[in-house]
Amino acid sequence: MGIFDFLKPFISEKKFERNIKGQKDSANRYLDLLGKYDKRMEEPKEMEFFFYSKTRVNANELKKDLEKIGYEVYGIERSTKNQYSIIGVTPPISLEGEKFKKWIKKMNEIGFINDCNFDGWGTISFLD
Repeated sequence: MGIFDFLKPFISEKKFERNIKGQKDSANRYLDLLGKYDKRMEEPKEMEFFFYSKTRVNANELKKDLEKIGYEVYGIERSTKNQYSIIGVTPPISLEGEKFKKWIKKMNEIGFINDCNFDGWGTISFLD
């Protein structure tokens, strides 16, 4: 048995699955509100994203993976003694229901692969 057999991952599979479900539920409410108040909902929008990690190493690996797919990472900041925040923005993406939910799942998967938690997303909607 090696030293890595004793390390517990930061993000468990159960937490990963719960996170996807909760974010998809939030996406439904968000898209309903956006459709009601934003006349340009069909236009792709930049999405800010938020992750957190237990280690700077994992945060840096996540940053590399996000940059490979064309996302900009603003930076990695230590938010608490044992946690790092990773914040960035996507190029404009579709907010069409199923496409948006697939994006949410993809972000959770990228986080999970890097032992980071996808904490959420947001956009600025300019109302007419």
